[in-house]
Amino acid sequence: MTLERIGLPGVGVSHLLTTQDGARLGIVVRPDGGRDLAIYDPADPDRAAGTVVLCAEEAHLVADVLHTMVTLDHVDGPQMPADGMRAVRIRVPAGSGSVDRPLAAPHGAEVVAVIREARVLPHPGPAFLLRAGDVLIAVGGSPALARLHDLLAAPC
Repeated sequence: MTLERIGLPGVGVSHLLTTQDGARLGIVVRPDGGRDLAIYDPADPDRAAGTVVLCAEEAHLVADVLHTMVTLDHVDGPQMPADGMRAVRIRVPAGSGSVDRPLAAPHGAEVVAVIREARVLPHPGPAFLLRAGDVLIAVGGSPALARLHDLLAAPC
């Protein structure tokens, strides 16, 4: 499956998923937090055959059903420095073994903030309890970020 993330100025962000069989599903995340799901016509992959509008709570429920994927979403910014450090966003899936556990597990990356619902919680300490749906902003080298990814992806 491929996932394309496309900014739509004034509309939001489109996430276009294409399966191995060529089926296409679009998800538009609007600035107001609403989500629109679109199933594309197999005969015309650029035409939506139907759409469903979800409120934030409904979108979280759908995400919980699809929780098996953890995505490293690279944060826009300057070119990667020579030391190989980078900043990424990592969503904590509902089925993660890290849910309701402290952030202190060893991984080597530095979590500089957590986005929980509409709030940004800077500098979470090691006792900070993670929740499903939290988005971690982490900084580190590729090996440390991979360890953090694996920790969050591990099921309970």
